[in-house]
Amino acid sequence: MQQVPFLFYQRTEMDYELASPGVLCSLSTEELLTKIQEWGLDVTEAEAQRFRDNEVDGDTVDCGLTETMVAYLFQGSFKKQVKFNQFVSRMKESSVTLTLQTVSPEDWQPSTSSTSISNENTLRLPASFEIPRFPKNLQLKLDNKEPCHKNPRDRHTIIRVLYEAVAQYTMYPTNSEYVQAVKTLVMKYPFLKDREGNGYHTWHMSLRRKFKSERAPLVDSEAVRRCKEKFGSTRRGQPNKCQRTSQRNVCQGPCVQGEDLLSIDAHLKVLQCQYQKMQPDTMVVHNRMQQTFAWRQKEIADGMPVEDVLKKYPFLGMPTGLCNELGWIQPTTGNVSQRFREGLSCVAAKVIDLTRGKTPLYQLYLDAREEALTDDLPDLDTRAALLFLPYVFKEKLDLFVILGEVHPKTPYPTVQLLHEDWKPVFSRSAPNIVKLDGSEVCRTSCIFEGIISSFCLYFVFNLAYPKHLKNTLIFLQKYIVKIDEGEDRPLPITVTRQINLLY
Repeated sequence: MQQVPFLFYQRTEMDYELASPGVLCSLSTEELLTKIQEWGLDVTEAEAQRFRDNEVDGDTVDCGLTETMVAYLFQGSFKKQVKFNQFVSRMKESSVTLTLQTVSPEDWQPSTSSTSISNENTLRLPASFEIPRFPKNLQLKLDNKEPCHKNPRDRHTIIRVLYEAVAQYTMYPTNSEYVQAVKTLVMKYPFLKDREGNGYHTWHMSLRRKFKSERAPLVDSEAVRRCKEKFGSTRRGQPNKCQRTSQRNVCQGPCVQGEDLLSIDAHLKVLQCQYQKMQPDTMVVHNRMQQTFAWRQKEIADGMPVEDVLKKYPFLGMPTGLCNELGWIQPTTGNVSQRFREGLSCVAAKVIDLTRGKTPLYQLYLDAREEALTDDLPDLDTRAALLFLPYVFKEKLDLFVILGEVHPKTPYPTVQLLHEDWKPVFSRSAPNIVKLDGSEVCRTSCIFEGIISSFCLYFVFNLAYPKHLKNTLIFLQKYIVKIDEGEDRPLPITVTRQINLLY
């Protein structure tokens, strides 16, 4: 019997009749107008000007224009509107022509890349991806523009529906596909945007986590193993440093001008003399501290111990001295204490509501509120909000405010209460000690002053925020005191989510 030889085919040519989805996104307004005219649609100068005035480019078209938008671009012509919609549909479809050529078995070599692609057997997310309909009750809320992202149950439902829609195409979306899906969501429902960053960062991370959790049962799958080998991280965990010398941004102090060792010595003698008085001259203290500021910051940056700094500059051991120092470090800060009160009063009610029943201090707060006078209620709510903030950001208060004579092993600023229980902390009088690196910095009579002083210490001694309180302190810095250090990095996802709930 004569054997029939196998026929092997080799791809030799690939022609794209129209631009692929990726090319469409890259078209500028003028290039898009050229493509439309090449398609056979006659665009008048007035219509072209509407494209330019509204910045309608390839990316805009790819995201999807509504019927109203298309009707505005081509006013008074149904024919042009229909042809434009056909043009968009064809541009989003990639048409490929393949020419196959017979080759001999000797010349045929399997391609590694083509084999891996066929093995993955995965569809990609189309450029015309649309958000599906949500369950009836949720869809009604979205149509009424209710802030569903502030309701955890509604938010989880949105992520689940979005996951199911994307999973129809691939269980391994690329980063651009994640972005495409969530951008489509916030463009369709703009009121779901984050208040911070690009507007969809929290949705992006939630969708990624949803895919990760859904793929978890597939750990023994061959496809999962291949993807982990290809995309898995090879970095090892680095040891976490927790030292007083950890810096915020730079390790060099400010440049010292107009002062030398002798003049600084003279200023220090005046400060020591004023510190010995029962009522120091505040103007003299303020001027001398300001004149020694640059020198002092350089000494701190060079690693002077906390005890030596406080001994040399004793007015840093007072709440007002710490607030003034922060004002010189960040000149736009103004009155730190006033900013704390104003910023917290705006979110106090939301913070207390979010922590209802989630902290053992909540019942003590209710008891203190019943016993308080009417005039003291606003201040009491402000103090409670400041204490409850760590719970909002899923962090621990007992690493920040310590009860009794406990000596935590931490180099970071802490507030040690002198009472043996938590209830007095909500009152106006709650004596406490602010400590740094195990050394006593100052004593205050109110928890509000104690926390403000400990916050100032991070800037005065150039400390990085610790992991156990990072989210809380970032929120205090950016939204309460409104200090912007010029960093381009986005806020942590936990902070962004809670900001959406608080404002």
